[in-house]
Amino acid sequence: MLLNLPHRQLVLSVPKALRIYFKNDRNLFADVSKIIFSIINDYYNEAAKTAVKPGAVISYQSFGDMVRANPHYHCIILEGGINDKGCFHYLPIKNTSQLTEVFRRRLIKHLVDKGLLERSFALNLLSWKHSGFSVDSSVKIPATSKVARVNLSQYIIRHPVSLQQILYARSNGTIIYKTKYNEYFLG
Repeated sequence: MLLNLPHRQLVLSVPKALRIYFKNDRNLFADVSKIIFSIINDYYNEAAKTAVKPGAVISYQSFGDMVRANPHYHCIILEGGINDKGCFHYLPIKNTSQLTEVFRRRLIKHLVDKGLLERSFALNLLSWKHSGFSVDSSVKIPATSKVARVNLSQYIIRHPVSLQQILYARSNGTIIYKTKYNEYFLG
């Protein structure tokens, strides 16, 4: 479904202090997806200095390593936008610090507007030097690589538990979930 144009993966993360809201309010998944799309849309329209339509697939994931709660978003975005004449404007993302700050401010405002965050706590969050928010754009998908588009698409829709990482120890009847942290916890 992705166009034969350059794409990029964005991974947007929220700080631990806000993760509880995602656990208790499933409507936030869609709300934040809309916020992310609006940020991408605004970013490209400003960068292009003309109206363009971006493309994005936004996938919410509620888990991290060892299947711990870690709400974050994986996005496959068209790296640019298409104007009303059908012309593609290539707009590479070079620096995500501004995107991160816009994401931080819009999400905090949304949580305040929904009555989930007290204004004083929101102001406290905005004062943090290390906010806990992040936007990673390090994965590029070249226009010519169908394999990269398919692989990334499969990655963002994966299940939180991989069957290849589940081991059954017959000797003592236990089930082991193998991760990169096993040595840390068992050592």
